[in-house]
Amino acid sequence: MSLYLTGGVAVAYAAGVVTVHRVAISRRRKLAHGYPTLRWLDWSALFQGVLPAAEPVKRALPRAIEGGPAPQVLARALTREVELLEGIVRGTPIQLEAFQEASFSGGEARWLGLLSRVREEPRRVLEELEAGPANTAAEAYLREWLALEYDVTPLNLELMTFGAKRRINQAIRRFGDQASLYFIRARASSLLGFTGAVLDDLARAVYFSRQAPFYLQAVTQMSFVEDVRPALVRACQEALEQQDTGV
Repeated sequence: MSLYLTGGVAVAYAAGVVTVHRVAISRRRKLAHGYPTLRWLDWSALFQGVLPAAEPVKRALPRAIEGGPAPQVLARALTREVELLEGIVRGTPIQLEAFQEASFSGGEARWLGLLSRVREEPRRVLEELEAGPANTAAEAYLREWLALEYDVTPLNLELMTFGAKRRINQAIRRFGDQASLYFIRARASSLLGFTGAVLDDLARAVYFSRQAPFYLQAVTQMSFVEDVRPALVRACQEALEQQDTGV
């Protein structure tokens, strides 16, 4: 009888600890309004290297369904290749053959074909990315974005989060200081309400992106950051103002 009692007490204690832990997570996330900008997807990072260098052109650019500023990599003269990338950002279904018929290489066409399916078949895309090690920082970034977006549940929250952070740390060691990897690590930390770690990695993403608008706005459009890290918000606001005025 004592064994049953001991077991019951242990289970009750464990359940209590988990409940207190989850309540703390919920409270921290509520204070941060759910870290909304961390769900953005950096399409400039995903398109890195698939377009040749070109002079920037000011024109209307598509905004991604996931939110955030328009991908600056598309701020160039409109070509067939740029049109296809804009279609991916908008969520327009595009067949793999379209990329193959454009001037993309075979590997680029396959990658873009995968990206074009992210909205319609996210789990299939994730399975393909999980089938082998990431060959680029973009692959590592997309894999973790999809895993955190679609595979995390209340039952596996801690396991998934710490697993993602371990893989992201490995990717940073392999691919170097990529802004997108720090950004997705901030997303992983946010699921547990680790606000300090979130803001540290957001600052790193801003720095290593060389103050790309995507990351600057990811900071300035989270209202709670001004209360916690006002200096970070001011620095990002000043950088955006300089970019707007062409300074």
